[in-house]
Amino acid sequence: MLQVLTGTIKGRKLKVPKGQKIRPTTSRVKKSIFDTLSDISGVRVLDVFAGSGGLGIESLSRGAEHVTFIEKDPSVFKILNENYLRCGFLDKATPICSHYIEALSRIRNKKETFDLIFIDPPYKLYNDLEVKDFIHETSKLLDADGVIVIEHDHKIEHTPKGFKRATKSFGGTHVSYFRKGE
Repeated sequence: MLQVLTGTIKGRKLKVPKGQKIRPTTSRVKKSIFDTLSDISGVRVLDVFAGSGGLGIESLSRGAEHVTFIEKDPSVFKILNENYLRCGFLDKATPICSHYIEALSRIRNKKETFDLIFIDPPYKLYNDLEVKDFIHETSKLLDADGVIVIEHDHKIEHTPKGFKRATKSFGGTHVSYFRKGE
């Protein structure tokens, strides 16, 4: 069962699709991510590959100003909508049901930027893409002092030019934090 760890709706249970449609971030990894990020009050968040919305909803519970959720699968998107509505975050959420490349393009056209970007792609996408590809696609939407947090299933050796990286490992899951700067 997925639940909100802390904040205004601490303990709230979130629906998760049955089967293997998504791979929610575990509580242990989620706690570490938010402990590392510290205070996120007032930030604007982009949750790419949002799934049932666990990272974005946790952000809102911890005081984020707004979260834009991107989820491609219509059945998962329906559950995502149910989750943020049940949590009372209707006015703080923008859901987008679309392939992430199309959604990112639309967001870029609106000239929106974010303080915090979560990227938690299905691990099978790493058969064709690398972490740097996701960083490149989203970095244009990152504020100057922002951070990109990405989950991946393999160690990475290189950091894209123009970024500083820190990585934490949790068995087969790795979480990397990318900040602009050399």
